[in-house]
Order: sequence, then structure tokens, then C-alpha cells
Amino acid sequence: MRVIHTSCIGFLLSLTFGSLGFAQGGAVAAPIVNWSYLGRSSTFEEGYLRGSAAVVQSVGQANYMNSLAAVNFQEATRKQIENQGLYVRNNIQNRELVHQFRERYRPSAPTQEEWQRVTEALLPDRLTSDQFDPINGKLIWPHILRSEEYQAFRERVDAIFSNRTPDNSGDGSPSQRELASLIDGMKMLLKSNINTVTLSQYASSKWFLKSVDYEAQFPLQSLPAKIEAGATDLFN
Repeated sequence: MRVIHTSCIGFLLSLTFGSLGFAQGGAVAAPIVNWSYLGRSSTFEEGYLRGSAAVVQSVGQANYMNSLAAVNFQEATRKQIENQGLYVRNNIQNRELVHQFRERYRPSAPTQEEWQRVTEALLPDRLTSDQFDPINGKLIWPHILRSEEYQAFRERVDAIFSNRTPDNSGDGSPSQRELASLIDGMKMLLKSNINTVTLSQYASSKWFLKSVDYEAQFPLQSLPAKIEAGATDLFN
């Protein structure tokens, strides 16, 4: 009975691992099944001998099928390791392809000249001769900013511009810092009155204030002696 039980276990194991091996690429060998219930013995002695032979054969078949099951198990393990390696390689390859695609179609970084052009385009314009007289420092204000509510700001800005010197002008100078604060105040006041002006009037006035602020960042150049003397005679 123990031998028969062992043979049955070996047969079941062979079927289990044989099916696994078949899924991974085919079983190593097919199990041996050469018995049936159709054959019968004619005498008692023949039946005894057949039974003894069957016991011996079952032991051999059990060992054989156990070996097949062990081989199929090792084969399945090998296939599993190969599949894991293939998964890792494909994953790395896909990442490399994505990286190559991004590098190929990534927009090129702007050059220094392009950045400079963009920066210059965002800067406001300097005051023109129709807006500012650099000799006497007089500003020609837009009509919107000439109203009475801007008078205090306007008079102080005019005073600073007319009294600027080469030593007290330019970005970071006391006059420039005070002008920046005054212009910010005028911008806030202009924004609060946005409903009283048209869109074009608001835009032109705001752009003029930006230009005044930008103009204050440039240092005042010393005038030649002749021009300075002529300007003095003109206003005396």
C-alpha cells in the first residue's frame, strides 16, 4: 500500500509540474501509463506474479515521474528568472526610448542674445523730447495726470527732476528711490480712478509713469560748459 500511495503522489506531482513545464515551453517527458483494468489473470499464480511485477513497476515509475517533476520545476524556475530579466531589460529599454524622445523633441534653450532681446522688449521706453526736457528737467505730463488730485505727486516729481545732479541721479540714488515711491503712489491713484477714464487714456498714462520711473534709473550726464552757460543765460 505504501508503494502504491507513493506512486500516486509521484503521478500527481508529475501532472502538476508537467503542466507548469508545458506552460513554460513543454514538459521534459510524457508520463508512462501502460496499465488498464481490461487485462485479467487466468490463474492465481499469474495474478500474484502480475501484482508483484506491478508493484516493482510502480516504484520505478514513481521515481521516474518524481525526477520528471523535479526537472520540470527547475525548468519552470529558470523560465521565471528569464522572464524577470526580460521584464527588467524591457523596462530599462522603454525608459531609454522615452529619454531619447524627450531629448530629441525638447525645445532648445534660448540663447543669451534672445534673452536680451526679450528683456529689452519688456522694458518701457525712455522719455522722448515731447515728454521730457533734459536741460531743465521739465516733464510734459499727459492730460489725465494734470488733474488736481495728482498735483501733490506731480509737483514733487517735477522738483526732483529739475534738481537732479550727476551725483544724485541714476539707479539706487536718493532721488531715484524717492521718485520710485512717488510714481508707485501715482499708479495706485490712477488705478483707483480707472472708471473715470477710457482704456486708452489709462494705458497711455500708466505707460508714461513707467517711462518716468525708467528714466530716473539713468544718471544725469554733465552738460558741456558752453551749453550749460547758454542754458543759464536763457533762464536769467
